[in-house]
Amino acid sequence: MVAGSFSQALVSPVSPARLWKASIDTHNLIPKLIPDQVASIVLLEGDGGVGSVTQFNFGEALKDLKYVKNRVIAVDNENYVFKFSLVEGGGVGTKLKSCTIESKMEATSAGGTKTTLKMDYDTLDAGPLSQEEAQNIVGGVLRQTKAIEGHLEANPDAYA
Repeated sequence: MVAGSFSQALVSPVSPARLWKASIDTHNLIPKLIPDQVASIVLLEGDGGVGSVTQFNFGEALKDLKYVKNRVIAVDNENYVFKFSLVEGGGVGTKLKSCTIESKMEATSAGGTKTTLKMDYDTLDAGPLSQEEAQNIVGGVLRQTKAIEGHLEANPDAYA
């Protein structure tokens, strides 16, 4: 077993407050914006807050993945931090023993948002994840963030 981490940042022209509001509404928004990637998002346990379990059912564009289940670990509405763990799918049980992803949004000097995604993981075997494997896991969150950004730019009154 090897512990590792991976980080990636994304800069958006959208304000943190709008991006956060839309991101918290992911279950409604993402299946509409990228249905070929995320067909549906189902709340399995809880109310969407800490401890809740959500299942992302993937669309045709993601042929290698059928679904992933996430458990919410932290939601900080004041500091725009959302943290979750993968509990099933996404390599958990095959390549990964555990995996947590934290998304933190911060204002940029230009009025936009810098979103930093940090993944911490433990592998099942003696090797770390490759850059490509880590990028594939974090990439889903990045694609969702980019889709939300595009929606907000095209709809300036949405989530205002």
